[in-house]
Amino acid sequence: MPSFYAELRELRLERLLDASASIVAEVGWDALSMTEVSKRSGVPRQSIYKEVGAKADLGRALVDREVGRFLAKASEELAAHPDLEQGIPAAVRGVLQLGRANPVLQAVLQPGQDAGLLALLTVHPDAVLGQVTEAVTALLGDVASEAMVDTLVRLTVSHVVQPTVELDEAVERIGVAARAFLQA
Repeated sequence: MPSFYAELRELRLERLLDASASIVAEVGWDALSMTEVSKRSGVPRQSIYKEVGAKADLGRALVDREVGRFLAKASEELAAHPDLEQGIPAAVRGVLQLGRANPVLQAVLQPGQDAGLLALLTVHPDAVLGQVTEAVTALLGDVASEAMVDTLVRLTVSHVVQPTVELDEAVERIGVAARAFLQA
């Protein structure tokens, strides 16, 4: 059973991240201030710094939480479709739909935004690619080669961050790549 203080810390972190997500979705990362996060979350500013650190650390925690939501969706879809030829496209579809509806991601991808959160998504491979590749490797197990996982994750993240075709077309394209790996 988790301790009272561990539960309290988790609740405080969720409130901070919820408030941060709301601010980012409304006015972007540039305009986020620790004072506003404090006001919206009800967590004293000094506690924010103790809990997560500086603004960049808060951004990393926010990105980590959002990545966790995408991974949960992929896991849910893979569990619902044990056949990987159906499961992978279902997981990709779920992730792409979530990405297109995610207000934090959409705000970060808006032109003219501060590069801080966008850099976590695109420049620092451990923030998203490393974390997601590890998780997908665990989800798919021995059936998936390292090359397959890396390719499918990169394709999916690319279509989340910079969609160039309709959702169905993106799912089909990634599905073709998945089938080719599975048949190899």
